[in-house]
Amino acid sequence: MRRLTEFLAGALFGLGLWLSGMTDTVKVQGFLDLLGAWDPTLAFVMGGAMLPMAAAWALAAGRTRAVLGAPLPGPARRDIGPDLILGSVLFGAGWALVGLCPGPALASLTYPGTRLAGLVFLVAMCGGMLAAKPLRARFAAPLQGSLMDIRHLTPDYAVSPQITPEDLPTLQALGFTTVINNRPDGEIPAALSTEVMKAAAEALGLTFVINPIRPGDFSDTVLATQGAAIATGKVFAYCASGNRSSCAWALSTPEDLDIDARIAIPAEHGYNLEPLRAMIAARVG
Repeated sequence: MRRLTEFLAGALFGLGLWLSGMTDTVKVQGFLDLLGAWDPTLAFVMGGAMLPMAAAWALAAGRTRAVLGAPLPGPARRDIGPDLILGSVLFGAGWALVGLCPGPALASLTYPGTRLAGLVFLVAMCGGMLAAKPLRARFAAPLQGSLMDIRHLTPDYAVSPQITPEDLPTLQALGFTTVINNRPDGEIPAALSTEVMKAAAEALGLTFVINPIRPGDFSDTVLATQGAAIATGKVFAYCASGNRSSCAWALSTPEDLDIDARIAIPAEHGYNLEPLRAMIAARVG
């Protein structure tokens, strides 16, 4: 039933794109040509699309699982930074130049006369996605001074691998007020030791919580400290990979989330908490 529903939803979406003209590159470019012969018709398409989405958001509010039982995605990220702004500008520029974005490009593969254009666009898009990470690693450091891999489990709780003192101003600018170190000093280079990070964080006015977690050691004391810190506001936690910080969140977050959601949300960011299901159930249940 789930696969059938996915197929029907995708087919309905593709049909809607076709009927509304979203796969017509001339119409799309006309809509985006604000200083030329502007075609406003797609504004009504986008406005109309918000109506069923508003109903879907209202239905999903307060739920952790979809109607057919699958886990719902975690809360949307709310932070706005240079990456989001630059990515949006590039996305819009590519959309305006070609007249296609990912959804319509996929749908166009099924329409006579647009298959080649859609295929070329999708190949180029996939190439850009593959190149994005190495390009970011090559150019982001001199531009931003930080290569943090921030992963938001909730709007107010994020995790990452080990950070440096140079990353702390970025965290402050993103609105984080508390930083949790979940990594024992014995596995941290001296230049990134707890005391070094604590001094740098407190110099910026950030609260720094020292809560080291050895792999697999989720004691009541550790979880009580993590939970108390999580409840203080917008919190950033780090360890070697972010996994321990995710596990500590799932076991201690005060949010009203069921067991499946506490496992599914970290899984979206590459953290497998399934082995902790029984432990999470014991604490949540």
